[in-house]
Amino acid sequence: MKYLYLLLVLLSPVAASCEKTLRVGVVLPWPPFVFDGDQALTGIDIDISRLVLTEAGFCSYFVRFPTSKRGLVELEKGRVDVLSAASFTQQRAQYSHFSTPYRRERMRLFWYEDPRYLTHSLAELLAKDKTIAVNNGGYYGKEFEQLSQTSDNKESIVRVPLLSHRLHMLKAKRVDFMIDDEISGQYLIRQEEITGITLHPYVIHDNPIHFMLSKKTVTIENMHAINSAIINVQAEIEKIIASYTLKL
Repeated sequence: MKYLYLLLVLLSPVAASCEKTLRVGVVLPWPPFVFDGDQALTGIDIDISRLVLTEAGFCSYFVRFPTSKRGLVELEKGRVDVLSAASFTQQRAQYSHFSTPYRRERMRLFWYEDPRYLTHSLAELLAKDKTIAVNNGGYYGKEFEQLSQTSDNKESIVRVPLLSHRLHMLKAKRVDFMIDDEISGQYLIRQEEITGITLHPYVIHDNPIHFMLSKKTVTIENMHAINSAIINVQAEIEKIIASYTLKL
């Protein structure tokens, strides 16, 4: 019976209508963008990925990764076809196509407010030897990239793969700041009912977010189909984002 069921799935009209099946790499957990549910993955980027790829004529399945850095390596090698929630960099563009943007991302500093540092920039905070937890493999813009390469700053930047771990380090005051997506940071703070942690006024990076498509496995024609789908379902994308963020 198991093999009969599999055969029926493969021959179903939905499966037959797909041009190809794309492997989509995701990092778990990353609320509210990725949730590992009991039955299936959910979240902003999961729902948008399914919507866009279906509209473009593709089937998809999701491949779980422990870190963003691992996902980038697997995409470059062609072992996954797509990564969601990607910021553009020239280095990444060497091995991937970037889709039309499908949402925006604002990277912010989270902290326990201290009036002495309210007007400080990122460079000024690092000059004060403030420690900052960041995602291993995350991209925070050119300013952060330049500052992170300076030998004087390397010990102040603590690379931690999971948002929950970064938040708990900040809560325990083992670091002075964490840099994270504004939506995901606020979501987890609210879920865990943590008081006192707020957003610093300085915006680290505000940029468009894309799908990264492996040049080894995804064609230019495939990319054009995905770009058209993003444009066609933009109103539905906005509804998905709103459904997860209205309470923030």
